[in-house]
Amino acid sequence: MSYFWNLDLTDAASVAFTDESGRHLSYADVNKEVDLFSALLPSNRSLVLLKVRNDIASVIAYLACLRNNHPLIMVDSDLNDGLLDKLYQTYQPNLIIEGLKIHVTHQRQLQLAPELAVMLSTSGSTGSPKLVRLSKENLQQNANSIVVYLGLTDNEVAITTMPLHYSFGLSILNSHLTAGAKIVLTSSSLISKEFWHLVQGESVTSLSGVPYIFQMLKKMRYERFNTSSVRYLTQAGGRLDNETLNYFYQQCSIKNQKLYVMYGQTEATARISYLPCERLADKLGSIGIPIPGGELTIRDIDNGLVTEPHVEGELFYKGPNVMLGYAESLSDLSFGDHNAGVLKTGDLGYQDNDGFFYITGRSKRFIKIYGLRVSLDAVDNILADNGLSAAATGIDDKLFIFIEGHRQDDFLQHVAALISATLKININSIAVHCVDLIPRMVNGKVNGKALSDLMG
Repeated sequence: MSYFWNLDLTDAASVAFTDESGRHLSYADVNKEVDLFSALLPSNRSLVLLKVRNDIASVIAYLACLRNNHPLIMVDSDLNDGLLDKLYQTYQPNLIIEGLKIHVTHQRQLQLAPELAVMLSTSGSTGSPKLVRLSKENLQQNANSIVVYLGLTDNEVAITTMPLHYSFGLSILNSHLTAGAKIVLTSSSLISKEFWHLVQGESVTSLSGVPYIFQMLKKMRYERFNTSSVRYLTQAGGRLDNETLNYFYQQCSIKNQKLYVMYGQTEATARISYLPCERLADKLGSIGIPIPGGELTIRDIDNGLVTEPHVEGELFYKGPNVMLGYAESLSDLSFGDHNAGVLKTGDLGYQDNDGFFYITGRSKRFIKIYGLRVSLDAVDNILADNGLSAAATGIDDKLFIFIEGHRQDDFLQHVAALISATLKININSIAVHCVDLIPRMVNGKVNGKALSDLMG
């Protein structure tokens, strides 16, 4: 199998990256930079913690680690110090890389599975030391599938609208490198003039985002922007409301652009299914069909296969992009493939008469805040660590926190700010309320149903 980090399937003279400073690097330039950085890495296989920004230096380090078989944990370069320390204490990486600076922490030989390549947080906010273990094959197979169903060519120009340590953002990088295309690297927000100057100046051909990004573009009136170079839009990271979906369907029709609604999980290296753009109108709300090389099924509570349409069960996915497994300790990094290409998604749903899939809910305690998956257990742990008798619940794009006893408004705002800063989620998505008592079951555990009822 050919791998995108070898940069050997492309026209060496074509531009691979452009950044905010106007710097342009060809594939030949990138290859040279990767070789130079590779020479600085140790010869012994080492575990790397890579602090990632949307810049050329982070990409060079990422490609060099993959090329030299150094497994890497990818985290936000601005990750909270407490969470970063927890990751370090849990996994004891040999190297910490930020930009192109390498800090050697120790030289002990760690037990790392031969196929282990990349580890990403199970939470988009990297608020948990629980990681998804991905192989080189996972990365490349998922990139290959994306290239096929989006019809990517070396004429594409993508732009970063999400962090590269987030599986959706990373998949855009991987798939466009596979296609020999160009990527514009920026940390500028979609609401900034700088971002739209790059879109126009670099003739960007695609825009991608989570629901929050599309909702923001709708508020900004997407029709006002000059997007004449844009060929298609892709949306994933959670369900987009029908009103916004209809708006973009209409705008894309007017602008002669395609709109792809997609579904995925970090556990599947980002992508599981997509809704062909020509079926958007008659399959509104569907997550579509499996990506090339993948298979989706519905299973009942006894793990039996559900073949009848419109019967709800849990979604199972099978494909070569399914993770090796989870990691919660250093010893877990020595394990091989625990899943054998099968993923129990934790999402409930059904398929219709035409084989298109729909999601109806989640069977796990996760919600998505503007596309970032947030563990309600992680929120509960932060609250408990701060001495609070409290519990969290929520729905997509809204986290509810209930605290026992009477508290002043400024204290409630302080709690919201704490969770926002720790997990890097928008403070406006957090609602904190007081209750006399947290509802509990007879065994002392929080009564999740009663807690959810408090949301009103």
